[in-house]
Amino acid sequence: MPANGSRVLLWTLGLVAVGAWATPVEAQTQVKRKYTETLLAPFPADPPELRQSAALSPDARHVAYVTQAGAQARAVLDGKPEKPYAQVADLVFSPDGKTLAYPAQRDRQWYIVVGGKELGPYSKVGVPVFSPDSTRMAFVAMLADGKRAVICDGKPGPACDQVFEGWIVFSPDGKRIAYGARRGQPWFFVVDDREIGPLEYLGSATGFQFSGDSRRVAFAAPAGTRWQVVLDGKPQATHDNIADLVLSRDGKRLAYAALDGGTWHVIVDGKPHEGFQAIGEGTLRLSPDGQRVVYAAQTGSQWSLVVGGKPGKAYDDIGEVQFSPDGRSLAYVAKTGALETVVLDGREQRCFDRIGGGTLVFSPGGRRLAYVARTGRVSFAVVDGKRKPRYDMVGYLTFTPDGRWPVYAAIKDRKAFTVVEDREASHHYDEIWMPPGQSLVFTTRTKFHYLGVKEGAIYLVEEEVE
Repeated sequence: MPANGSRVLLWTLGLVAVGAWATPVEAQTQVKRKYTETLLAPFPADPPELRQSAALSPDARHVAYVTQAGAQARAVLDGKPEKPYAQVADLVFSPDGKTLAYPAQRDRQWYIVVGGKELGPYSKVGVPVFSPDSTRMAFVAMLADGKRAVICDGKPGPACDQVFEGWIVFSPDGKRIAYGARRGQPWFFVVDDREIGPLEYLGSATGFQFSGDSRRVAFAAPAGTRWQVVLDGKPQATHDNIADLVLSRDGKRLAYAALDGGTWHVIVDGKPHEGFQAIGEGTLRLSPDGQRVVYAAQTGSQWSLVVGGKPGKAYDDIGEVQFSPDGRSLAYVAKTGALETVVLDGREQRCFDRIGGGTLVFSPGGRRLAYVARTGRVSFAVVDGKRKPRYDMVGYLTFTPDGRWPVYAAIKDRKAFTVVEDREASHHYDEIWMPPGQSLVFTTRTKFHYLGVKEGAIYLVEEEVE
């Protein structure tokens, strides 16, 4: 579990729970799938602080953690200890997995260590943030006079009294950077070398949003007693409050949730949709082509998914909402009573006790849908609406690149292994780990990899489908 509080899915929790929840599971075909193991590092369960500090690279090929020996702390990357410090915190990998960065303290001064090189010293530092293309890195630093500055590519920006929420946001192409800064009482929105303001405050619910093409940027800010979205420095209409905000990939469309007179509306390209009691947090979505706007909306005690401004069937609750990669299909999780179901293109699939949050996954072509569900004490993948074999725990669900087979990791009888189209790998691990939010990673049409833990060590495991 990384030090920043995000978790490496469910395996540690699952192994703890299996002893109490053990139930018979279906016997499945085991296969001796081709695989290789590369030892990355020792990975003992004791001390627990080692695992609590662990971070996995986004490409699932590297692991880092912090060890403590007396007054010395070290980051350990793939089993190799780095320079000792009094404190080491918040291990962060670049998106391409090639660079490790972290704050470290020595002689009451703080540094950012990136790729083994120190930046600093500073009085204090924040968590390093990499650009999506991994070419840039920025962090907040407290200077000797108590002022703050955003240090980007090793160069300090203008000094300020505070950086808003400590947030630093890079554009998708990595070429632009945005953050909020306070000087005295006023706030400013800083994007590249331009300051927008002065402002009374900034909106934490909306965050700072770049369009997919990186050309446009939007945020929310107060306007007297009301709030407004500011798009490329231009204020939009004012409202009593503003929540979720999204920009289309091409930057041509803007949608956000706004409160006026006790009623919530979604505003699309400046025009309000029908009003509702509430808009579901995190459900506002634009299709990949930007043509369809969807969100969950509440009327009374019921929730509906609104597509193109029209509410669908009412449910007790609505959860994850997901478009297929081509934007043609739309799936979401709906709850009625104690049961949950997935609704795909308006059609309900079968009901289960629970649908795993964040597990909806379309095949690369968008024609197939899979997710993880639970009934009683067993978990299973559901593919094309059909329940797959039952296990104690299932996770990291994905499809092969050609969309032919579902692939996932499972736990049965305290053993962790992978499953390809109902065929279990015969080699087992104590745990299988992936970075938060990741599924098993395919590097070619037939090869995938993950990190496996066994006998107090962690391995890079690469498998080949049959």
